[in-house]
Amino acid sequence: MKLISLNTWGGKVYEPLIEFIKKNSKDSDIFCFQEIYDTSSNVKQFKQIRASLLHALSEILSDYKIYFFPILFNTEIDIIPINIDFDLKHGSAIFIKKNIQVTNQKNYFIYRDTSLTHLNSDFSNLATPLQSISFKHNQSQMNIFNYHGTAMPGDKLDTTKRLTETKKVLKIINTVPGMKILTGDFNLLPETKSVKEFEENLINLIKEYKILRTRSKISPFWGKNDFQRFADYTFVSKDVKVKSFKVPNVEISDHLPMILEFD
Repeated sequence: MKLISLNTWGGKVYEPLIEFIKKNSKDSDIFCFQEIYDTSSNVKQFKQIRASLLHALSEILSDYKIYFFPILFNTEIDIIPINIDFDLKHGSAIFIKKNIQVTNQKNYFIYRDTSLTHLNSDFSNLATPLQSISFKHNQSQMNIFNYHGTAMPGDKLDTTKRLTETKKVLKIINTVPGMKILTGDFNLLPETKSVKEFEENLINLIKEYKILRTRSKISPFWGKNDFQRFADYTFVSKDVKVKSFKVPNVEISDHLPMILEFD
């Protein structure tokens, strides 16, 4: 099976992003996306973000089931949040092939217990989403977790909040039987205690495969002293047979896609 995780950056690099997903949809079973926008309005684009990104993805991934978890309404997220006057949802999404029978699906608020219609300028009240899906694979239960960790503070170092979130995520994962894959934008650097706590329970494929970076050259911070090479991770339980794992250098977002083939 093949799984791709990607923070889409709200579809700011729209055409290359769509082409990448079209190409990989031919042999991918699951997509885990972060920073997805959706709207019921006629607005397709607002400033740089693609307001109708979920709809566009649903059209090219028509043979996939969609699980969308919105955590923010009527606000565009950029350097500073902007309140807007039309329907706009922001969150995470899992797309999984329709021929895979999902036995369970859940959305968790790791931080805060509700979606928002107003975001503080420092992002301090933004909820932290975790999605999960379960299905049978070769007579065993497979569990996929799509995570988007808190973005602030921007240094991606440990805070009490981040360490608490890590413990909550692990508690959820550890209560679920079967094989586990945890993937997404964690907003953490590799040397943090938070990452090390995940590594105590799971195999860190970024580390295992000696990935050099998960942020792309079109990040606004590329080439600057404060450029951070890492934010995204894929962790697997020891019983997952990893066939391949790669993070290709493609300019479709300010993040790079993580591509996992497993059995």
